[in-house]
Amino acid sequence: MDRNGSLIKGTLLAVMLGTGLAGALGVVAPRTASAASLQDQELQVNLADESFRVDSTAQPDGDGHTRITGYVYSNKGRAADQVQLRIAELDASGKPVATYFERMLEDVPAEGRAYFDVKVPANSQAATYEVNVYTWNTVEGGSM
Repeated sequence: MDRNGSLIKGTLLAVMLGTGLAGALGVVAPRTASAASLQDQELQVNLADESFRVDSTAQPDGDGHTRITGYVYSNKGRAADQVQLRIAELDASGKPVATYFERMLEDVPAEGRAYFDVKVPANSQAATYEVNVYTWNTVEGGSM
């Protein structure tokens, strides 16, 4: 095998390992979005706000990340699993500077609450974080 082939394979292996390591560490990467997809995100969050309430706090973790913890409460008497959170970093004026998506590990019981604990990269522009339920799967029977 020639030198260029080895370099390409080595680079691909490093990218694959780095991607897997980031997922294993629970670190999420920001996603950029077009204006149309931002409107879709807001519509989805508005629908979720009818079914869920989120209480959260954000603290630096000392390792270059911000740890966001809190609870998701079910408002509609339906249980949910596969709950994905949308975390928006807001600057001092309330303008979003980055958006992250993270799946909760716990299911949200009907008329109950579930705990979450996620990390996002620390951002010096972020004054606050806004956490909303973005997607979920309603569990039939709804009691969990």
